[in-house]
Amino acid sequence: MFKKFAFIILIFGMLLSCTRDDLCPADTATTPSMLVVFNDFQNSDNRKAVEGLSIETDDLERKIVVARSTTDSVVLPLDVNGQETAYRFIKTIITETDTIVNIDNILFTYDKNDVYVNRACGFRAEFRNLNAEWQSQGSESWIKQVIINRDSIVDETEAHLTILH
Repeated sequence: MFKKFAFIILIFGMLLSCTRDDLCPADTATTPSMLVVFNDFQNSDNRKAVEGLSIETDDLERKIVVARSTTDSVVLPLDVNGQETAYRFIKTIITETDTIVNIDNILFTYDKNDVYVNRACGFRAEFRNLNAEWQSQGSESWIKQVIINRDSIVDETEAHLTILH
């Protein structure tokens, strides 16, 4: 009984000793990701979902960032430890007789700026001068054009990149 009472007092004391600066509020802005939308190549103002889309990092580990799905937008993280991030955009079409896999690579380069938030939250990264180097796979390419809408990534409120397909 005494151990339980002592534990409760210890927890209560720890909570009382925290100041406002010791806790990072859940609504505090953190490092933003890049918002990518997919639009119709024939009518670039219209959203067009990509069927069978998966996205993976283009490095030795090939981590899956987006599992195969049908979507008209994705949110992709950028590497905060460097100045470039490479992704493989994979479109898989499965028919009754065949599976067609088309892969396009995009290398994103940027300048990273660490911004101090406060003592509890620390720093967040912001990305400036975003550039996208699309590596077309020739006639097999499913991506037709890559458009940078905003070259600064400081929030996730509007699309940073539009991919026409």
